[in-house]
Amino acid sequence: MKYVGFYEMDQDDKYKVFELDDKIGAEQEKDPEKWHKKYGKCLGAYFLGMESKGMAMFEFDEPMQMINMERAFWPYKRWKFVPLLDVEMVKESYKKSKEEQTSN
Repeated sequence: MKYVGFYEMDQDDKYKVFELDDKIGAEQEKDPEKWHKKYGKCLGAYFLGMESKGMAMFEFDEPMQMINMERAFWPYKRWKFVPLLDVEMVKESYKKSKEEQTSN
């Protein structure tokens, strides 16, 4: 399932976050398959302007990957993950719910 992860960090901790990011990046280069099993798949990461917050797109196959990603940066980078839901699936769910309400 795809997620957008919003993150924040204290300005004073940015170099510690960069260091952790470099460490995780080295893990990924060393063994990409093991990295993906542990952390999921990062589809892109971005700072929001020049602020100490941003977002990244992920694909997680299981909840532990999300937990591992959050823990890799704790406590310097704080994540909030939001699932990305297919528009057609959400519309279908709402339509089905409405039909069930009117048939009762």
